[in-house]
Amino acid sequence: MLTVIIIILILLILSAFFSGAETSLTGASRPFMHQLETNGDRNAKAVNKLLERKGRLIGAILISNNLVNILASALATSMLIGMFGETGIAYATIIMTALIVLFAEILPKTYALQNSDECALKIASIVRPLVIILSPITFATQWLVKITLRFFGVKLNQGDDFISRTDELRGAIELHQGEEANKNIVAHEKAMLKSVLDLSEVEVGEIMVHRKTVTMLNADDPAHEIVDQVLASQYTRLPLWRGQPENVIGIIHAKEVLREIYKNNGSLDIDIGSLASNAWFVPETTRLL
Repeated sequence: MLTVIIIILILLILSAFFSGAETSLTGASRPFMHQLETNGDRNAKAVNKLLERKGRLIGAILISNNLVNILASALATSMLIGMFGETGIAYATIIMTALIVLFAEILPKTYALQNSDECALKIASIVRPLVIILSPITFATQWLVKITLRFFGVKLNQGDDFISRTDELRGAIELHQGEEANKNIVAHEKAMLKSVLDLSEVEVGEIMVHRKTVTMLNADDPAHEIVDQVLASQYTRLPLWRGQPENVIGIIHAKEVLREIYKNNGSLDIDIGSLASNAWFVPETTRLL
């Protein structure tokens, strides 16, 4: 009897471990784990390997967890039937349900949820061999699940993963908050982060600076005047035109001008036109990405 009780306790501990493992690994921060792996953390690498095939991970943990729970309940039922007869079935059901729900489910999952990254790093190296060993069984169960879902008209679409991740990022940006004094800064940061996600929808015309507000250089002006304009400008790349502002013949880079002056021992008698690089002419409707 004592041996059976010890085995049941061991099985409950294993059940608690599997419950906590499921919660911590599925709740671990992927960006944080990626950063740790980049820095050479082997445990983080193990976590990422497990999360690459999350379906197999969850399948292996659920199989293991249900197996130990069923075995523990069966042993408890057998033991209590021997002690109380048929009434032992009711006792076993009540006792094992309370133990499993409280100590093997709620307690470990609550702790793992509060410390998901830390727990995931500690248990990944233990869970991974188990997942590999049970991979044939999990593969078979996943296949059966897919067949069953297809029978009911449910299709697993992997193509929506990118969309869901993008929506997840948008949600994280919306949750970004700051102190009352920094509300304007936070709002600006939110706008910037959202704009990054929308780059593929932004057209060049939306970000272009109007020609009237652009500092432009006249190629027919004397070299020393052009140099003065380059030095006075806050920009390093300036359009160069000839004849009329609409006739842009190239782009002048401030460094190229200074480099040419240095070659001429400080003389401003330089050919500005030869320093111009080709200008790109892009339709306003062109997408940024």
